[in-house]
Amino acid sequence: MRNKKVVPFERSANFYFDLSFKYLQNGRLKTALRYIEKAINIKPDDSYMQFNYAGLLAELGHIEHSSSVLLNIINNIDPDYDECYFGLGCNFLQLQKIKKSLEYFEKYLSLSPYGEFAEESEHLVEMLSMIIDANNNLDDEELEKIYKLEEDAIKFMERRDYEKALKNLEEVVSKLPNAVPAKNNLSLTNYYLNKIDVAIDMAKEVLSYEENNVHANCNLAIYYNKLGINNLLERQIRIIKKLYPENEDYAYKIADTLGCLNKYKEAYEAYKKLLRLNGENPQYIHLVAVASYNCKKFKEAAVLWEKLKKVDNENFLADYYYNLAVQTQDNAMEFKYLPYFYQLPKEEIGRRIDKIYEFLSLDKDKSRELLINDNSIKDIIYFAISFDKSVLKKMVFNKIKKENLIELEDLIRKYILRHDVDKNIKIEGVFLLNKIGAPKPYHVLLDGEVKEISIEPDGFLEDEWKKEWEEVKNKTLKMMKNCYKTPYKKIVEDIWYDFIKSSYPEVPSIGKTEIWSAALEFAYCKFTCKDVTQQQLADKYNVSKSSISEKSRIIFSYIRNKFGERE
Repeated sequence: MRNKKVVPFERSANFYFDLSFKYLQNGRLKTALRYIEKAINIKPDDSYMQFNYAGLLAELGHIEHSSSVLLNIINNIDPDYDECYFGLGCNFLQLQKIKKSLEYFEKYLSLSPYGEFAEESEHLVEMLSMIIDANNNLDDEELEKIYKLEEDAIKFMERRDYEKALKNLEEVVSKLPNAVPAKNNLSLTNYYLNKIDVAIDMAKEVLSYEENNVHANCNLAIYYNKLGINNLLERQIRIIKKLYPENEDYAYKIADTLGCLNKYKEAYEAYKKLLRLNGENPQYIHLVAVASYNCKKFKEAAVLWEKLKKVDNENFLADYYYNLAVQTQDNAMEFKYLPYFYQLPKEEIGRRIDKIYEFLSLDKDKSRELLINDNSIKDIIYFAISFDKSVLKKMVFNKIKKENLIELEDLIRKYILRHDVDKNIKIEGVFLLNKIGAPKPYHVLLDGEVKEISIEPDGFLEDEWKKEWEEVKNKTLKMMKNCYKTPYKKIVEDIWYDFIKSSYPEVPSIGKTEIWSAALEFAYCKFTCKDVTQQQLADKYNVSKSSISEKSRIIFSYIRNKFGERE
């Protein structure tokens, strides 16, 4: 006979804290965060736990939240916790608030001159003081504006909007004359705008005080090549070849420059140096293989593309280029120099996309026949949904759903285990598997862990439930309190949960909580025949009637059939 008396088993704060530390050591930061939050909820005044919580938040990139935790410790829990000042210094440094960061490192040293982080703080104080001098002693707010200008300029350059990039970079350089990266980018921007003389002068200016600056030297080589000044180009290439940076970005710049200049032998050596810095980088493996191929070292290229398959089994390049190397070596394919890009050739991408559109145009029976008879079509479909995760992915998913193509079940299961696919798309993939009758369980890679996801009504969204969704529900229940005689809590929760579940993963953006709360209360009233108008709710929630009308229509569009909305 079941014992009716249930004694809850409660864990201590230390239990959750230790569990968090265990997951932290295993690199599972988000899981560690979940458990340390349980610990501090039990013991909110434990400064040691709070300090570690702040550190984990910073590790996950939640810098402002981390800083608020540290400030709470020194203001309200333990004013003598000196390490908090070091943590704040690190946080403000990450936010590029240089003066604020310096202030906290100096504060830490004044309170704990022989502390655990004293030596590191001294080094940082010295470095930040130099940066502040180099930045003309500008305030953090002014520097932040300048960094934003530079960041936007780089985006403009990537979009080839060079006029806007020029304007931003000129302003950055006028305020920070010693900003070398900005000067190099300004030099390049002038080059792209065909102001090559200006570009050369700026590159030389950088080299006048940084003789071995990699970007300036490489840019000069590009400029001389464009002008056809071969003697200066060859001299510049000799200078570049003597540079031996240990920094990957600099090594890549050198190799990429030599490749752009069609210096195949030199590019081959430079890319091999790059690979020595990071031997497991898939992009570097491919680029060395391309450089080998361009030097007609076909066997070496084929071996490297074989290695690429093992290092990155989700790449779409290795098989294509491996076959190209073998066929070229056997004289079955005409030799053509390959570009140094980590992608398939445009003509091959076009061929595959054409094949996808051909597949999409087929009726259900012919689609199934093609999937059975053409072994390559599944690989091409997988490439398409990975290559274009918006338009093509949506078209393919819609076809699978509409025609119930269970033959592509394995492809979808593989797709939702990829690292580079958004969570919402993966959840959409789970719904798709369920729709075509694929058997459970469904395994998805979420937050670095392979998780089994259920789409049962009570369990599907437990881990995915967003804070703003909860806020809408809670706001509604609070506003409805004492306004209705009959029980309403369960009905409101059911309506809201079913709306989220039905619209997931494309749940509309919440925006203003009060509008959705008013719409949710209106939905409850409609479904339970309560006499209320949208204007009354608009006055109650201090929102517009039209906004309630809009949101309630959205809610009804998803759940009308289940709840039977009455006209």
